[in-house]
Amino acid sequence: MKDLRKRTFSVSGLSFLVYSLSSIAISICLVNIKRDLNFSLTEAGLFGMLCAIEQMIILFISPIFAAKFGKIKVLRTALLILTAGLFFFSKSINFFTALLSALCMGLGVANMEALLTPIVNDLYPNDTGAKMNMMHAFWPLGTCSGLIGFGYLLSIGINWRYIYIDLSIFALLICFSYPSSKKIKLPPSDGSKAAFKEIFSLPSFWLFGLSLFFAGGAEGAFAFWSATLIQLYLKASAFYAGIVTASFALGMFIGRSLNSKVLKKVSIQKAIIVSSIASFIVSLLFIFVNSLFGLAAFLFCMGLCLACLWPTIQSFAAAILPVDATALMIFLSCFGVPGYSTASFIMGIVGDKYDLFIAFITVIPIFLILVPILFIIGCKLSGSPKLKPLREKNEFIG
Repeated sequence: MKDLRKRTFSVSGLSFLVYSLSSIAISICLVNIKRDLNFSLTEAGLFGMLCAIEQMIILFISPIFAAKFGKIKVLRTALLILTAGLFFFSKSINFFTALLSALCMGLGVANMEALLTPIVNDLYPNDTGAKMNMMHAFWPLGTCSGLIGFGYLLSIGINWRYIYIDLSIFALLICFSYPSSKKIKLPPSDGSKAAFKEIFSLPSFWLFGLSLFFAGGAEGAFAFWSATLIQLYLKASAFYAGIVTASFALGMFIGRSLNSKVLKKVSIQKAIIVSSIASFIVSLLFIFVNSLFGLAAFLFCMGLCLACLWPTIQSFAAAILPVDATALMIFLSCFGVPGYSTASFIMGIVGDKYDLFIAFITVIPIFLILVPILFIIGCKLSGSPKLKPLREKNEFIG
């Protein structure tokens, strides 16, 4: 049973990796794709907007599918859909076919975003915080390796289409690496309207969700705008901008890897509060950055501090709130995902009106100071600052 659980966890980590690689590939390959398919920047912007809208819709309805068909079956289907989307994207001949393929990829990754976190909660109910950080470490690993690896492949003349074909093969291999849902039976999800109403009626859910919104927003702001800042203000090439931006992902990878050990000794509440306050303090140091090396060190430290927040807030909420964990984690993602893009949008507005440097020293610190405030209030309203005993329905069944 332990081997089966370990295998499921490892394959889930690889699923997070291909999810990350698929997401970062479009930003690295966009210039080449735009040139080959001959579409405008406005049309390119539709990719992100439409896929984000699609992802939000899928996140809301995925608990129903998970309850009806089971998490493993839905996740394997999502990987097959992602495989098809990646392959057909590599064969795109114009903007319309590329958009359809991107929406297909979005359908796959939305279900992966929804179910990978709850699956880890089901597999390790007594060690959720540590295991959640360990699995989420695969996201920055994919971002870091994608920024450097895909950038290098394009620089030596490899066509972007081959990158997407390789990713589709990788996703397919991961799909068939999952054990059969007949061999590994996870606790059933509650996809009823009553379960959803129960979650939405909890004030702590909204406060934890908002703290995740602002934490995700800060993470998204650094991931989206750092490379642009490097090219505009430090006058570095796109290649060096990618390498320096990768230091943020590297910090997150190391941070989440370390958190998987730290959370076995430190309470989840303390880890979240310390990490969020440390992130706020470090963000204020941006004003002193004036070189590529200084920015790389700053981004690495920011990644290290922010690493704990997203996965640990989700695992903490699932542990103390007496509701269906699968639906809860999915609905919390509905805060994190728009937070990721909202902060980037606000940064762009401030950057246009004032200066991108001003956006970095104002928007991000404001987002980060709200994280510990909202989280602490949520803990108070939940009735107990300590973890409640795990419920029997969360025990792993193998």
